[in-house]
Amino acid sequence: MLASFFIRNFRSILELTLDFSYAEGKAPNRHSYSEIIPFFEATKGKRFVPCMAYFGANASGKSNLIKAFSALDDLILTGKPLASLYEPNLLNPKFHETTFDLCFYLDAERFDYRISFSASSITEESLRKNEVAIFDFDHTKAGFSPGLLSAAYPHEKLADIYRVECTDGEGLQIKPFLHRIGRAYPGLNPDIRKAFQYFQSDFRIFENDETFPFTTAVDFLASVMNRDTDAALLEITDVVRRLDIDIAAINITKVELKSDDTNYHGPLLLRDSDFSTSHATHISSIHKNAAGSDVVLNFLKHESTGTQRLASLVGLILCALKSGGVFIVDELECSLHPLLMRELVLLFKKRRLNPKGAQLIFTTHNTEILDDSILRISEISLVRKTAANGTLVRSLADARNAGEDIRNVTNFRKQYLAGFYSAVPHPAL
Repeated sequence: MLASFFIRNFRSILELTLDFSYAEGKAPNRHSYSEIIPFFEATKGKRFVPCMAYFGANASGKSNLIKAFSALDDLILTGKPLASLYEPNLLNPKFHETTFDLCFYLDAERFDYRISFSASSITEESLRKNEVAIFDFDHTKAGFSPGLLSAAYPHEKLADIYRVECTDGEGLQIKPFLHRIGRAYPGLNPDIRKAFQYFQSDFRIFENDETFPFTTAVDFLASVMNRDTDAALLEITDVVRRLDIDIAAINITKVELKSDDTNYHGPLLLRDSDFSTSHATHISSIHKNAAGSDVVLNFLKHESTGTQRLASLVGLILCALKSGGVFIVDELECSLHPLLMRELVLLFKKRRLNPKGAQLIFTTHNTEILDDSILRISEISLVRKTAANGTLVRSLADARNAGEDIRNVTNFRKQYLAGFYSAVPHPAL
């Protein structure tokens, strides 16, 4: 369960913490029996929201919040070159490194992963469980917890793994230790394995400036359904149909390309481990015509952009709901009717649909969801930007606790649209 994310010196962000705590003090009456979930309790006294919506004007930095999650995910899972992920704040040179610090709970235990890096090196990396370090690196000075050491992997061997696989051999760390251990030595330590798998399995990020292939969304969902692609397709289709889109079925077929198919330029899916064969992937959707007969359409050619995006979103959302993971998406409302967006948010808010504590983190301009029946004030944050301090984030719960007149979400919506807050544009055309 995601608790907080500290970001320093990344794009428009100078320094801020995204807090996903339930911050309204007393729990609502009979909250454990209500259909709508007000919070999840990771451990005694630690409550976190099922949703967090970020509102703000254009160019306030909302998308950069999502990109920060994506950059951290890339660092840990792909080991991309640091130079491709280092994007400092160019308007304020206060800091010379980017720092990410993610706090999350697994099985009621707190984990904190922190990393600081520049374009050329990692200067700090640590993983803590319940505030006790599992490993800790500071300018290549290595520290390992006693629980990480064993007869097979004493301090010297772990230090060698770190030096050979994570540094350039000249004293600079260039790969995250969590990335190398998580991928190459998954049996070394159960806590490191759990932390790595949290990023690998429980994080799904959908940036608005990318096209997320529907086949990838299906594969993600199938990964939590015993690799049953057909079952994943059926479940996605069922939800899409319930959202009032008249698709009777969606099918994916793969045709192996022959060696003489050199002119094929369609979507490819490489399946074999040795990459000796490639397949063309065809996605079709079935609708009923006026006579009630099935009509097969080319999904990518004939379905609207909104329908294609919705189908991918549903696949990722169902994956999060089934695994209890976190779904992070930029501009959730893009190409979607406001009522469809409302229903997608409610998938995370309804107790019967979200029994494993999945969380939805998203940016949006859609004020239709500013309604007490959907979001609480702990689940809404305002994003704004200043030249001196970069992107800033403040939750409604914090604003109300500071004495501002925010009685409920519906009341706030009227004030927000009237321009009482700084997270709206003030055009002067």
